[in-house]
Amino acid sequence: MFRYNKIIVVFVAIAVCCVDIQVFGRSFVDTEGQLPADTARLSDTIAASKTADKLSEVIVEAKTQLSHNNIIMPVTVETIGKNFFIRKNSGNFAKTLTKIPGMSSMDIGTGFSKPVIRGLGFNRVAVVDKGIVQQSQQWGADHGLEIDQYDVDNVSIHKGPMSLLYGSDAIGGVVEILPSAPPKDNGFWGDVSLIGKSNNDLLGTSVSANIKQNKWLLKARFTTQYYGDYRIPADTIVYLTWQMPIEKRRMKNTAGREHNASISATYNSDKLAWTLYVSDVYAKNGFFPGSHGIPDLSRLRDDGSYRNIEMPYSSVNHFKAISNTALSFDKGKLMIDVGVQQNDRRELSKFHTHYSDQPLPETNPDLELSFLLNTLTINTHLLMNEDSKWTYSVGISSEIQQNSVGGYSFLLPEFKRYAAGAYWVNKLNICSHLSLLAGIRYDIARLTTKGFYDDIFAQYLAKQGYNADFVAKYAQRATDIAKTFSDISGSVGLVYRRAYQTWRVNIGKSFRYPLANELASNGIHHGAFRHEQGNPNLLPEQSYQLDAGYEYSTSKWNISATPFVSYFSNYIFLDPTGEWSILPHSGQIYRYRQAKVWLAGGELSARYSFNAYWSASASIDYIYNLNITDGYPLPFSVPAKTALDIGYSSPANGICRNYSVSVRADYIFAQNRIARNEEPTPATMLFNLSANAFFSLGKFVFITDLQIQNIMNTAYLNHLSFYRKLNAPEPGRNIQLIVRIPFNSK
Repeated sequence: MFRYNKIIVVFVAIAVCCVDIQVFGRSFVDTEGQLPADTARLSDTIAASKTADKLSEVIVEAKTQLSHNNIIMPVTVETIGKNFFIRKNSGNFAKTLTKIPGMSSMDIGTGFSKPVIRGLGFNRVAVVDKGIVQQSQQWGADHGLEIDQYDVDNVSIHKGPMSLLYGSDAIGGVVEILPSAPPKDNGFWGDVSLIGKSNNDLLGTSVSANIKQNKWLLKARFTTQYYGDYRIPADTIVYLTWQMPIEKRRMKNTAGREHNASISATYNSDKLAWTLYVSDVYAKNGFFPGSHGIPDLSRLRDDGSYRNIEMPYSSVNHFKAISNTALSFDKGKLMIDVGVQQNDRRELSKFHTHYSDQPLPETNPDLELSFLLNTLTINTHLLMNEDSKWTYSVGISSEIQQNSVGGYSFLLPEFKRYAAGAYWVNKLNICSHLSLLAGIRYDIARLTTKGFYDDIFAQYLAKQGYNADFVAKYAQRATDIAKTFSDISGSVGLVYRRAYQTWRVNIGKSFRYPLANELASNGIHHGAFRHEQGNPNLLPEQSYQLDAGYEYSTSKWNISATPFVSYFSNYIFLDPTGEWSILPHSGQIYRYRQAKVWLAGGELSARYSFNAYWSASASIDYIYNLNITDGYPLPFSVPAKTALDIGYSSPANGICRNYSVSVRADYIFAQNRIARNEEPTPATMLFNLSANAFFSLGKFVFITDLQIQNIMNTAYLNHLSFYRKLNAPEPGRNIQLIVRIPFNSK
C-alpha cells in the first residue's frame, strides 16, 4: 500500500541540492473566527485556562503566505484554515470546498470528488500542493482527487485563470494547499480525531504528531477511514427504461476504504528554509453495478453485506515527495520546488468477452484498465524587492511525465509529455492605495503517444466478413503521435484599497494544451457509458478573461461582489457524433472537438454580526455558459445556488467560548440549460445543522464537531454527480461527529 522506498532514495538525492519556499508572513485569520489551526497554541491556551470551568473562543492571527511564490494576482482569492475542514467536513477535500461561493464538485458516490471552479473542472483546475501541481488522471469523470483533507492546514482558492504562474492546467483556477507557519516555541504536540458518519456507517481516525526543536520541525499524520454502501431516499431508480431496485435503500457496492500517511521535516534559519514532505494516499471504492457497462438486475441483489467491495471497483495510490527550499538575501528570495509523483490507478471488473474468442488474460484477468503516471516537476522562482515600490518575480518551471497502461480493455495509449515555461511578473505600488500588476509567460510542451494495434479486434472484424482495408483501419486503435505545442499568456491588473473598501480588476489571456486522452483515446469507457475517441487535430485552448471584484469590510459587515466574463476561441469538449461504434457493447461514438464558448457570472456574498454572539451570512453564485458554435450550453453546467447561514456562539467565559450552533439552508436552482444527451435537473432545498463544543475531563480536552446534513432526508439530484445519468438521488440524511483530542508535552 505504501511504496515510499520506490522513489525516496532517488528523491532525497535530488532534494539535497534543492532550494524551495517556506512560509513568509502575511496576516491571516482563520475564517468565521474559529479556533486556530495550530494545535500547539491551542493546547497551550487550554492548559493556561485550567482555573476556568469552561473553555472559550480564541482568535489567533498566525502568519502564512497567500501564494506559494508570494505573488498575489488581482483575481478573486478565498483563504481558509484548518478548522474550516473540520467544521465543514463533507466527506472529502473537494466536496468540503463547495461551502465556498463559486466552488462546486463532481462527486463519485461519497468517497471521491474533484473540484470545479466557476463551472470549470477536470484538467482546467490545478491543485497545487506546496508549490507542485498534483498530477493524476484528472480527465476521467469517475476519477477523484487524492488529497487527505485532515492533512491540510491552509488553502487559497484562486477563482480565475492562473496560467501566468502555473501554466496549462490552471486556465480555470487554482486550489493552492499551503503549509502552516511553524510555532516559535520548542515542544511536542498533536491530536487524535475520531470520525463517525451515519449515512454510510463511516468509522475513521486521524492522528498527528509534531515536534519542534530549535530550527527543526518534524510532523507526521496518519488517517484511515472505512465506510459502507451509502443510503439514498429512494427504493428504485430508472435508467433508460430499466427500473433498478435499491434494496434497503443502499446503493450497492459503493463502500470504500482510505489509508493516508504523511511525514515532513522542516529546517528554518534566518537565510535558509527547507522542507521535505512525503505523502501516500490510498483509496479503494466500489462502483454501483448499474453504472458500469450494460445494466444487469442480477448484480443489484442484496449480497448480505454493505461493507464488502465487489467488482466493479477502482483503487488508486498516489505517492508524492516534495522538496521546498528558500534562500533569503538582501533584496529578495530564491525558491526552488522539486516534486516526484506516482499515480497508480486500477479499475477492475469481472472479465467479460467482448469478442467471441477473446482469450482470458494470463495475469490479472479481471484488470480492465490500469494507468501508471509518473511525474517529475522542478520549479524555480526569484522574487526581488518584495517590500519596495517596484517588485518583480521571475520563474522557470519544467515537468516530465510518463504514463503506462494495461488491462484487458483499451481506452488510452501510453504517452510521454515534456513541458517547460518561463514567466516575468512586475508589481508597481503606484501610491499607498493603488497597485499595478502585469506579467507574461511563455510555455512549450512535447507530447508523444504510442500506437496500438488490436489483434483480437482485428480477428473479430475479419470473422464478421469485413475486408482487409476495413479491418486495418479500425483495428488500429491508436497511432504514433508526436505533437509540439507552444503559447503565450499574460495579464494586467489593478488593486485599489481605501479605508474599508477594496477594488480589483484583471484582464488577461490564458491557454491549455490538449491532453493525451483528448488527442488519442479510442475505446469504451464503461464507467461513462460510451465510446470515447480522441482528435489528433486539436489545438491549444485560448481563453480571454476579465475579472473584477469589490469588498467592503468593517467590524459588523463583510460584503463582496466578484463578477467575471471569459471567452474561449477553441474550447475542447466531448461531443456525441451520432455515429454508431462497431466496438461491441458501445453505442454511439463521442469525439473530442473544439468550439467558441462564452462563460460569465460571479459571486455575491454578505456577512453581518448582530452582536458578539449572533451572526448571519448569505451568498449567491451564478454561471452562464454557451457553446456559440453549436448554440448549446456546455456539458456539466453548474446550476445557480444560494446559501443562508445563521449562527450563535455562547458568551465568552474565561478565554474561550464553549459552544456554537449554526443552521444553513442551501437552495440549488434547476438546471434546464443542458448540453446534448443531458437531462435537466430539478431545483432542491437542503437544510444542514452544525454545532461544536469544547470541554475538559481531567487532563484531557475534547473538541466536538457535530453536523446533521440533509436534515429533511430530501431526495435530490446533483447535476455534476457521476450517478446523475442513472437518475440516482444523492445521499440522504447524514449525522456526522468528529471528536478531536489535542495533546502536548506541556
